Amino acid sequence: MGSHAGATAAGQQQLLAELGVTEEQMGAPVISSMDTVHVGQTEEGVDVYMDRVAWEAGHVLLLNRVKMHTDFDGAVESGLLKMLAVGLGKVEGATSFHRHSLRMGYEAAIRAMGRKLLDTGRILGGIGLVENDRHALARIAAAPAKDLVSLECELLAYSRQLHGRLPFGELDLLIVDEIGKNISGAGMDTKVIGRTVHPDRELTKPAIHIRRIYVRDLTDESGGNANGMGFADVIHERVARKVDFQVTYMNASTALAYRAARMPMYFPTDRAAIEFLLHNLGSPSAATVRAARIRNTLALDNFLASTAAVAELRSRPEFTISSDLVPLEFDEDGELLPGGSFAGDD
Repeated sequence: MGSHAGATAAGQQQLLAELGVTEEQMGAPVISSMDTVHVGQTEEGVDVYMDRVAWEAGHVLLLNRVKMHTDFDGAVESGLLKMLAVGLGKVEGATSFHRHSLRMGYEAAIRAMGRKLLDTGRILGGIGLVENDRHALARIAAAPAKDLVSLECELLAYSRQLHGRLPFGELDLLIVDEIGKNISGAGMDTKVIGRTVHPDRELTKPAIHIRRIYVRDLTDESGGNANGMGFADVIHERVARKVDFQVTYMNASTALAYRAARMPMYFPTDRAAIEFLLHNLGSPSAATVRAARIRNTLALDNFLASTAAVAELRSRPEFTISSDLVPLEFDEDGELLPGGSFAGDD
């Protein structure tokens, strides 16, 4: 898990338990340790590490979801090789990877570290999982170590076809009900919001441009890790109150992701935040503002959108659009009520 869960063995074991990975559920011991073995250096001078327990076990069978990475584009992104190079490397492996990736590129660093570990002969093979945009298992495939890279390239290409996206080229405002490490490694999927971790490593083809992003909450499952809040322009005060800076900064420091950990302006209520953002956008009318509201960047099968944003979807048969136009409504404390759209009176 690299530096996740505060980079402690107890924290990582607790995180696994929260995800349902326990000895009782697995029928096997769940051993968590931050101790590593220094395997050596790649030809490019990248230090490579492996979890000591896994190393001393003699053989390793990798298992991971294969999907697009939040920080870069490539033929190999987030999957079996990244689990091998970064996840099994714990803090040392994650730190080495991120430090060298800014010099040589993310994909090149993953491939180099992966080759070094595959050459040890300790990796039996890997099982890759691909989920669809509704988070259901869409494909499972396995390969021996010698075919691991080609398998991952194939699964990533398939995963890319299933990746959920907002169907807009541009939005004025996106309201995100929650961010969290259980939603994306970056808190919010950067390829959904069109913003990335490193300002000098922009995504090659951002699918969307969003002028302002407002985040309302941080998931409890994140354990105070608020990486991703830095992609927002404004957050709710409740997000600020939930931040554990030690955990957040540990993860951000390891990943060299200062942008993701920055705290934006925050407001005490949804009403105050949205009024500020609309004023900041030049006070567009309800009829012209292009806005949307999502639960999180993993839940894109249903979303709310303004009249102007919906207009471009009406001719697309893959969308079902409700005919009920309801203004955004707030309770007496100024907090958004469930449901609602951006249609209605100014």
